Amino acid sequence: MPDDTKQQLRQQMLARLREAAAADTEGRRAAALRRLLAPLLQCERPLTIGLYYPLPHEVNLLPLLQDYPQHRFAFPRCLKEHRMEFRLVREPGKDTEPAAMGIPAPKRTQVLVLPQELDLLIVPGVAFTAQGERLGYGGGYYDRYIPLCPQARLLACAFHEQLVPHLPTGPHDCRIPCVLHE
Repeated sequence: MPDDTKQQLRQQMLARLREAAAADTEGRRAAALRRLLAPLLQCERPLTIGLYYPLPHEVNLLPLLQDYPQHRFAFPRCLKEHRMEFRLVREPGKDTEPAAMGIPAPKRTQVLVLPQELDLLIVPGVAFTAQGERLGYGGGYYDRYIPLCPQARLLACAFHEQLVPHLPTGPHDCRIPCVLHE
């Protein structure tokens, strides 16, 4: 699918998500998705989890840091050439700084987490299918990073507005085998 068509789809989906986010002022939908995620996090051994700092229309998973202090949470920091790295974050306000598009990212002084250290990688996206197809934001950061951590369990948390029957994919697009949704 041409990039302009993907961009149009992104814009349509983002408009739907912003509208839905405005209606859910108390964050009940994100809380419900965090409860669905809970069984994966209630394990005996500490996990290293790749998370993301949510945009206003995305599922807010930040409360997991307080709910599961036994785990290590790492957040992405964008690098040159559409690459990224993950660094540990314990306190989002203290351990992060404004970065690309105003999205907080871990400070460079935070501990680097190597891709092979991740047990679980929770991937953001604009839209998903039940088959794991994902429409991201267009930078390809996650599609470049996911192959570096084949041992990590991949999943996404999505609002029902993000689920679509089909998405165009290319050879570089990574599938997300588990999409938790409302």
